Amino acid sequence: MYLTVVLLLVPWMVCGQPVNFTINRIELEAFPSLTLKNGDNLQLKCLVNIAKIADFVLASTFTFYKDDRLIHNVTTTSSQAIYIIQNASVSQSGLYKCRINADSRHKTSEEIKVKVTGLSAPLISITKTEVSEGDEITVTCEAPNEEPPMTFNFYKTVKEKGSPKKKQSNNNYAENTYEIKEGESILHFECTVKLMIEDEPESPLSRRQTVTVVEPFSTPTITVRPSNNFTEGAVMEVTCTVQKSYRRSEEVSITLQKGNQILKASTSERLTYSQVATVSDMGDYTCKAEGKTASKTTTAMVKVKELFPRPRLTLKLTNNKTEFINDGDGVGLECSVSSLSPQESSKQDFYLIVNNGERRHMRRGGKFLMRLRSTDSGDYKCEVTIANITKTSEQVQVKVYAPVTKPELKQILRGNKMVVLGDTLILTCRSPTGTPPIVYTLYREGEPLERKEMKDNSEVTFMVNTTKLHDLGHYQCNASNRNHKSSALSEVLNVMVIAPVREVSLVIIPENGEVEEGAELSLVCRAEYGTLPLTFYFYVKKGIEILLRNVTETDIMHAQHIVSLFTKEKDGTYFCKASNKANKIASSKSMEVKAILARWKKAVIGTIVLVIIVAAIAIALYLYLDKKKKGKNITSDSSRSKAVNSSGEKSAADVKSDDSYFGSVQNEEELHILKTAEETNGNNQQNHEVEYTEADSSAPDHHHDSVENNLNENPNTNNLT
Repeated sequence: MYLTVVLLLVPWMVCGQPVNFTINRIELEAFPSLTLKNGDNLQLKCLVNIAKIADFVLASTFTFYKDDRLIHNVTTTSSQAIYIIQNASVSQSGLYKCRINADSRHKTSEEIKVKVTGLSAPLISITKTEVSEGDEITVTCEAPNEEPPMTFNFYKTVKEKGSPKKKQSNNNYAENTYEIKEGESILHFECTVKLMIEDEPESPLSRRQTVTVVEPFSTPTITVRPSNNFTEGAVMEVTCTVQKSYRRSEEVSITLQKGNQILKASTSERLTYSQVATVSDMGDYTCKAEGKTASKTTTAMVKVKELFPRPRLTLKLTNNKTEFINDGDGVGLECSVSSLSPQESSKQDFYLIVNNGERRHMRRGGKFLMRLRSTDSGDYKCEVTIANITKTSEQVQVKVYAPVTKPELKQILRGNKMVVLGDTLILTCRSPTGTPPIVYTLYREGEPLERKEMKDNSEVTFMVNTTKLHDLGHYQCNASNRNHKSSALSEVLNVMVIAPVREVSLVIIPENGEVEEGAELSLVCRAEYGTLPLTFYFYVKKGIEILLRNVTETDIMHAQHIVSLFTKEKDGTYFCKASNKANKIASSKSMEVKAILARWKKAVIGTIVLVIIVAAIAIALYLYLDKKKKGKNITSDSSRSKAVNSSGEKSAADVKSDDSYFGSVQNEEELHILKTAEETNGNNQQNHEVEYTEADSSAPDHHHDSVENNLNENPNTNNLT
């Protein structure tokens, strides 16, 4: 029962607040149906079912969507809303839905699919109905009732529909521009439209637009006299004619072309070009009439038969020593026409044309003899005229080789530095005169090293790697060219290559590195390799490097430095360095050197030590004899002591030497005797311990008797004790 009450209250309670309404359902309907024809009215009705408490007024907002795009909204207290689309077009086909928003609640209907069929033909328009060749015309196609994007197809037809030009547009219209071509007269333009809707067919063709093409001028005509096929030597005349249209008054220009070359141009309706023709005039001639926008052409082929072939110039050397022409050689030049016999050739005038344009008359038959100099080098050709036709031969290049002169060999120094062994030696060679190509050969001590050919008169550069000492020496350069008499050798260039210093060693005297104080230290620095002069540097290292001396030797590979009056203050690590003009320093190994005592100081110290030793021996001997004398006196005293202790008691010395005896002391009297013996023994030890021992030896004890015998046999032992 309680569950039933709760379920009934849920619709009316939200977060503890009372609810005045709830949306049960919403749906969208289309009228007259979901499918309709283009131009029909489409009515969309959105119906909503709302439950509410009595007397509660609810204002709701209805929103209509097409393909999720908002198209209409209205606010009302009614339970339905209507949206009408007048003259619905095909582009309004799609998915529709509606949505209600009331207070904080909303609900959306299911989508319905509306299909509008029967796409209308688009509208077509043109900028002008009469044009000339070369003009441009713009065609516009429009679908006013449809929504973009869409594709327009343009058709340019004469008798039937041709291939369309397609244009996609984001507007409901599109434009296309056409250029009116030569020969076109009556043109028809049409278009269609296709929407970007799936399965939607293309629209019907638009209404046809007709354009009339007016010809501004006629196609030009071309005539050739005497004909299109004749023999050279005749006067050829080419005429171009064009007729302007009476309906057009624009200016027309005419050009006559042969290939890409314009022979003549005119702004009148007629053009004439004439000249004495040769074989070179054979080819296609084009007459072109051109207005502001249009142009028309006509081409004619002209064939010209050859009257005589082009002459040929040949060069013959008077000597056959070489294929090249040397300065001063004589040559023969001959100009000939293959179709002419020698008799006919002797009747013609031949001319030799040199490279500077000078024309020289040749002998009958086209022969010419001359002795050439280097200034005569250049291009030569010959010329002959027969029946008013002048023809020129191909160019013949004549090159006269002037002899080379003595070349100059130079050494290039980088930064004005001398060449160091291992560097690259740079040499240049150049002959001031001579016809290239010139061959240069570098020699060292008469042996060829390298050969190079220069195509001009610039200098040649040789790079020589100086890896060995024999790379220094005498260098020469030889120059030669195709002149068989030409060869020249340069002056000798003496090249100095500096060998850097290597393998530096230091020799010290004395060799063991120990120098008596006051003596001298000799340092000898030697270099095994290096070009003289050499500079030697002597150093000592005491935490820091101190330069002692530097000396330059011009004829020997070593240097010496003397450190005089050597003392402890001059101890240190000695080394040397060497260098030369190669500016590369080599260093020796370091050697430790220290000062030692002088010999006379050692002798004095030895004498003092010897005196001390002798004095010590004398003192020891004196003490020994003195102890022995005192020992005899103690012996007599010990004999009397032993008589008192003959009852079996031990002397104090025996008590001390035998620790076990202390354990047998029974009374104070014995203890007193022991203490007295210790005191006596202690006093004797402070004087001479041996004396006490000899005193005990007189006692009638077998142990002490043996000790006394040993002392008498070896008195030194007693002394050491």
